[in-house]
Amino acid sequence: MKNKKEKKYIKLVKKILICLKRLRVRRFNSKFSKKIFNNWVHIVLLALRQRMDKSYREFCDVMDVCTEILNLLGIKKAPHFTTLQKAAKRLRASFLERIMSGFILFSMAIYVRTGIDATGLQPTRASAHYTTVLKKNKKSRRKIKNHIKLSTYVDLDKQVIISQKIRRSPAHDNRDFKPVVRKGKKILDKAKKKIKSLDADKGYDAEENHELVVEELGAEDRIRLKNKDKPIHRTLGVYRKKAKRRIKRLRANYRSKNETVFSVIKRVSGSTVRSIKVGMQNKEVLFKEIVYNAERTIKIFIDFLKEVY
Repeated sequence: MKNKKEKKYIKLVKKILICLKRLRVRRFNSKFSKKIFNNWVHIVLLALRQRMDKSYREFCDVMDVCTEILNLLGIKKAPHFTTLQKAAKRLRASFLERIMSGFILFSMAIYVRTGIDATGLQPTRASAHYTTVLKKNKKSRRKIKNHIKLSTYVDLDKQVIISQKIRRSPAHDNRDFKPVVRKGKKILDKAKKKIKSLDADKGYDAEENHELVVEELGAEDRIRLKNKDKPIHRTLGVYRKKAKRRIKRLRANYRSKNETVFSVIKRVSGSTVRSIKVGMQNKEVLFKEIVYNAERTIKIFIDFLKEVY
């Protein structure tokens, strides 16, 4: 069982290194660097830490005995846990998001069936029993009100995350529709891929969203409608009326693939984060997505080899 886990981690390391090479990420930030540990080593180790769901100190202790991974990265020993902490602070969230979306380049499909959805992550590892029951004083009771909201734009066929947005507070999901979809369109345009359709649940049912899918994306509008039993002549909005006429002919529902993506992320890397500050929490979530995309592209490649051979 141990050998299988090591083999899986080595595949994960190789896939992340290939992605960094394709994106032409610099190994060193300066020519005056000590050249002991480079950016590639820091990114791979931080991603592995999220995959193992360990603290910085525990993870570095584990890596000291993982000689095969250290040899693959070209280092003699694991860095000190404070080195990884400082590296995580230096890395920008926009840079990590570029790495996360870079895995879409491994997909060979030209036409992409897409979908958008949101989920919640816990900003603390404290148990629900501790946060709601143990403290009797209501004023000092610790409640987790502002959870981490993660909205993702996904390739539903390959189940790879294209773009995402992280924020706080339990506000409505619809506010993230336009920025996430437009960001995903830019990424797909750079990868020379075309959007075939867009699936979403009833929470994203708005006239401006339907218009964006049809006019800007040039894709099939598969956003589910509220009050589907209401007659078409009483439905507000030109594009919502068109969607209601077309939605009756739709049989397959691909939106469940979004939930599959969230389920895998939470089961593999955990649904909680260890950091306290908002910026570091966002980076932890991005590393969870990097790990997911890397492992998903490995699965796609294995399935492709099985079909060929």
